[in-house]
Amino acid sequence: MERSGAQLLVCFLLTVLIWVHEIPAVSFTRVTARTLSPCYSANLTPTSDGLISAVGCTVVFSPPGLNFSTGIVRWDYKNVSSTVLSIMVYFKEQSKVDLHPSYNGNVEFSKTHWTLQIKLRLGDGGMYRFRTNSHETQWFQLEVIEPLSQPELRSNSSLVGSTIEFVCKVPVGKVDSYQWKKDGKRLPEDSRFLLFQNDSILCILNTALSDNGVYTCEVSNQVSWNETSLKLGIQNPSNVVVGVVVGVIVVIVIFVLVAVLYVSRKRLKCPTQCFCGDSDLRHCLPGGRSSGPGGHVDCREQTSPSSGTPETTVALLDRNPLDSERHPNQASAAS
Repeated sequence: MERSGAQLLVCFLLTVLIWVHEIPAVSFTRVTARTLSPCYSANLTPTSDGLISAVGCTVVFSPPGLNFSTGIVRWDYKNVSSTVLSIMVYFKEQSKVDLHPSYNGNVEFSKTHWTLQIKLRLGDGGMYRFRTNSHETQWFQLEVIEPLSQPELRSNSSLVGSTIEFVCKVPVGKVDSYQWKKDGKRLPEDSRFLLFQNDSILCILNTALSDNGVYTCEVSNQVSWNETSLKLGIQNPSNVVVGVVVGVIVVIVIFVLVAVLYVSRKRLKCPTQCFCGDSDLRHCLPGGRSSGPGGHVDCREQTSPSSGTPETTVALLDRNPLDSERHPNQASAAS
């Protein structure tokens, strides 16, 4: 009885060993990743502990060194909500690659080294894993940050004795740090210089002429750096008033000159009004000519030889033949 029990135990252990041997061994190894140059990020060295990179940069994921002739290769992605999807699946025997539709045109896979190359978008941050039939790596953390655009810098005043406020605003990207400089150097140790809202706003109290200069706002985050500058010219209020008065006087003088020139040109263009024969008022044309119902006429002022008094003589030009019947006086004057 004891012998039969020992035999059963040996049979059971052999069965377990055979069953375990047939199960694919799963080894938990690490993925290595690096950012390709050029990129905003300063850290381009390979790492297996997690990577921070920038939108628009290219990251290459490399699996551990493995050797197998058949099976399936997968690269998986997991987002913050723990949803797992396969970015791509490679069927080694058929040399076929199935790519997830959301990664079309954004991913390259090497059938030789099984590396995954991704051009990063803002939503590509998350966890990545390499997997085969018999091997599975640990999840690799990738953080994707948007590079900073050039800051916009503006001020609200430039008068002596006022409070000047510089506002540094970055349209694109999240700023980690603000730094302010005056004429390329750090701000002077002065109680009148105050910083607000995570150092994005610089206030100068009771400004003086010594505060003139070029002010620079530098911004940075983990993958990028940028800056912009603004020149400040402090003005005395009395000088501002004098400048405004002078400006008003100049505008008035220009307006008067333009009005005088306009009136003078109008008088030269139309020196007289012409009443030709039928006493119809004619519109003056350049050179003393006028236009009216009888056609174009030439009105000139001459001195009458009999009376010695000025009188207007009319020469009818381009006259319509039918007008001679309606205006006999003009016809006789023209002849």
